[in-house]
Amino acid sequence: MPESERQDFPSGSGSKDWQRRASRLGSIAILAACVGFIGDRLIQLKPAQLLDHASWPLGAAMVTAPLLFAASDKLLASVWSSLASANDVLPSHHIDAIYARGVLAKYLPGSVFQYASRQVDGAAAGLAHKKLAKASAVEIALHLPASMVAAASAIALTASPAATLACGMGAMVAGLCSRDPVMRAGALQFAAFLCFGVAAAVVGAALLPTSAPLGLFSGLFLLSWLAGFLVPVAPGGLGVREAALIALAGTRFPDAPLLASVLALRIASVLGDILFGTVAILRFRLRGNVRSSIKSP
Repeated sequence: MPESERQDFPSGSGSKDWQRRASRLGSIAILAACVGFIGDRLIQLKPAQLLDHASWPLGAAMVTAPLLFAASDKLLASVWSSLASANDVLPSHHIDAIYARGVLAKYLPGSVFQYASRQVDGAAAGLAHKKLAKASAVEIALHLPASMVAAASAIALTASPAATLACGMGAMVAGLCSRDPVMRAGALQFAAFLCFGVAAAVVGAALLPTSAPLGLFSGLFLLSWLAGFLVPVAPGGLGVREAALIALAGTRFPDAPLLASVLALRIASVLGDILFGTVAILRFRLRGNVRSSIKSP
């Protein structure tokens, strides 16, 4: 066949390259949409209101709290990867990237896109659809008991800190040492929600009166998180969690510091998700580029 005719038929490698480019462009478009919606929600929160409460403790809290929320995302990614049996198939940086895209996708209208994102990306990476669906179902089912136990533990800290810490840490270590994957997943989720609670305490310490019971505030924050989780149509629980926390804590804390704390916690949680998502995706991209350069002639 003449050379001119051969060029009319795309090679298999060319077709695969086109598919990779299309997939990459699709991923970039979705991530751009996520970033756009997150930015819009941050603007709606009017973060400039916190300037009236500006202080060094608040500045430190707004650095620490996002790190704690990002750490909770990492723990929840470990839960998902364990339940989906991903650790035997994919490296940790790939697992984190899949979960990170889901974390960002939860801010899209509907809030359920995080699970669809993991299902699609996980299957594309070679994980079984059935295991992925089961992992999401178990993860959702564990959110209720894990968050409620963490909330109860935070509230109990106010009355019996030593006993609560001993019981909580003992139960978490026992769960992590268990051979049952669901028990281990539950312990990791408990640890993730403890990060939520500590973040709330850090912000509360900066904005609430010095006599405010931070354990109670953290517990109420966790209960408000659960309220937002149970309303799937709210992107990232936006609005629902804030309303729930104000309703739960409104009679126990002064209005102005409480409203500032609610706003600061929402901003910190969004920044934590952005931090985890950005680091995980960049880490995956950098690892992928390094491997590609090594393989290329």
